[in-house]
Amino acid sequence: MRQAIARPFRVLAAAALALPTVASAAIDDVDALVESVRQEALKEAAYDEERINRFLSVRAEQQELLRDARAQLAAANRRADQLRAEYEENELTLTRYEGELRERSGDLNDLFAIVRQTALNAYSVMNTSLVAAEQPERSPFLQNLGKASTTPTIDDIKQLWTSVMSEIAESGKVVQFPSIVIKPQGDEASQNVTRVGVFTSVSDGKFLRFLPDSGKLVELSRQPTARFQNMAGALEKAGPGEMRPMALDPSKGAILALMVQSPDMGERVDQGGFIGYLILILGVIGILIVIRRSIGLMLARRAIAAQATADESNGKNPLGRLQKIVEEAKDGGTEAASIRLDEQLAEESSLLHRGLPTLAVLAAVSPLLGLLGTVTGMIETFQSITLFGTGDPKLMSGGISQALVTTQLGLGVAIPLVLLHSILTGRVNRLVEQLGKQSSDLLTSRELG
Repeated sequence: MRQAIARPFRVLAAAALALPTVASAAIDDVDALVESVRQEALKEAAYDEERINRFLSVRAEQQELLRDARAQLAAANRRADQLRAEYEENELTLTRYEGELRERSGDLNDLFAIVRQTALNAYSVMNTSLVAAEQPERSPFLQNLGKASTTPTIDDIKQLWTSVMSEIAESGKVVQFPSIVIKPQGDEASQNVTRVGVFTSVSDGKFLRFLPDSGKLVELSRQPTARFQNMAGALEKAGPGEMRPMALDPSKGAILALMVQSPDMGERVDQGGFIGYLILILGVIGILIVIRRSIGLMLARRAIAAQATADESNGKNPLGRLQKIVEEAKDGGTEAASIRLDEQLAEESSLLHRGLPTLAVLAAVSPLLGLLGTVTGMIETFQSITLFGTGDPKLMSGGISQALVTTQLGLGVAIPLVLLHSILTGRVNRLVEQLGKQSSDLLTSRELG
């Protein structure tokens, strides 16, 4: 309002300042100027009035909007208070329900943890089982159930129970099924596989080993002895309901792997080296001597028995030679005949003992050679330790094998040679005693005759 009143005065002041420049104008022009100023002032007053009215109108609208905003704020505050109360009430209700849920689901959580642990244990067993070669679809379910973060359903628990019972049932079955078999050369072939429970699997008379990582069966590069392979072949050819003996590996392949890795007789002898072969050669020589002397003593015993009942003396046996000495010494004295019989008896005893001293030497030398092999093997072992340390036992196995194998061979040769030498010596002594008795009888008969 003050600005509207002051505006005409500002117009008049501007006109007054302009009077010096228009002093020479006519008086009519002054009236026109005043009228112009008056009209301009009226326009300004009308414009200001319009602005004031518009401001007042807008002010009223703003006040109405302010009242509406305050009303909405109050309503929102009341709604917020209501919602806050409901939220607090819901929190209390939720806390109460969560406590009840924990109380009621405590046993179930333990049960679900046991289910997951059982699933993982069953997976570790079934994934390495021979049944997995026939039914590979069982393992993924068990693994997923054991690692799942969600709660197991009743169907999952039933399927877990069914899988465990199926494994138990399959452990008592003999089943034939087609499968891929990896040959020792690396080739793969589709063959019929016979599975004996969860213990042994064979194909074409060959024992197989299951690889859990690939889910395939591998033919052992080194098979057990022929006796077990024949059992496997007979089992594969058996008809329904037929009973066949079969070797089982309760360790699921561990014992079979150790059996096929253990060296055979030839490999054990080869571990003994040169000394081992030398001990075996001495053992063969000793056995040949035993066979030869056993046959010789048996023939000599029969010949002596036959000569004892014969009427004529035969110089091809010990008793016949003694009889001939007595017959040839008829003209001489008894003392000379006795001396001659003693000499012949000593000669016959020497002939009967022939080879036995050599056998005794072989029996004594064999364990000494075994001891020599033991010392040689230990020297080799200590040399390996000096060069490579004790980090790798395989570097020392060669010397230890030689040390033990040569000892075993030496004792294995010496013990039977000692026993056989004792048996043969006893037989020879009995024959010598029999010949001594026969020579005494011959002398007695000569003196009486």
